[in-house]
Amino acid sequence: MPHKVDPSLRPSHCVVYECLRQYVLIDGGSPSKQELARGSSLSLITVYQSEKILKEKGYITSEKDARRTMRPTDLDLTLSNAELDPWSELEEPKLYWRIGK
Repeated sequence: MPHKVDPSLRPSHCVVYECLRQYVLIDGGSPSKQELARGSSLSLITVYQSEKILKEKGYITSEKDARRTMRPTDLDLTLSNAELDPWSELEEPKLYWRIGK
């Protein structure tokens, strides 16, 4: 699985992206912004700001004023804003998505 380090992203942008990516992988559809906020444990405004930045950088696509259209441009790509610890691959991957409502 390819991984990209983008130091211009905030940690919250990476969390929103990973939550979105995992939701689409698990469900097949796109989450609402409220579901992303709940799944990433971030505020709704942070999700909106992250969507704007991630869309400008080409990591996600979404249609303006349309519901549930946000999707990663590459489902195999993971993002971070710093170099990964090589030992982290020994642990199970973190799942940000929380299924509970």
